[in-house]
Amino acid sequence: MNTDNRTRKNQGFTIVELIVVVTVIGLLAVIAVGAYNKVVNDAKIAKSTDLISTLSKAKSLFVSDSKTTSAMLTQYNGAPDTNFNLLAPFIRINGAQPADQGQLLSLSGMPASVQITLGTIDDTSFGGAHTDQAPTVTGYGL
Repeated sequence: MNTDNRTRKNQGFTIVELIVVVTVIGLLAVIAVGAYNKVVNDAKIAKSTDLISTLSKAKSLFVSDSKTTSAMLTQYNGAPDTNFNLLAPFIRINGAQPADQGQLLSLSGMPASVQITLGTIDDTSFGGAHTDQAPTVTGYGL
């Protein structure tokens, strides 16, 4: 009787015990990965929202600058995404002024695959036909 008891104690874990432990570890891993993905996605959304805010502010500063003329607004609204150079002087990312949209993405910590649409500026007070369209950032959290 003592021999059977000693033999049982030296056999290690049963298969049921191992299955329970592996299952618990698996569930904890699933919960951890889900939480990590949520944090990463929330950070991407925050970066995109911050960039949109920065671009909106740059547009406002461009319009309110005393050096900005109605001709410059017309030029910008003619092709906003190719006239980034008009907004660039009003943009600072981590203290640096981006020269182009690629550098803007790089300074913002976003991949080059992200698409930025600058949107138009309200020029109706100058006789133009454009209303204000907010900038958009697609392909990164939003």
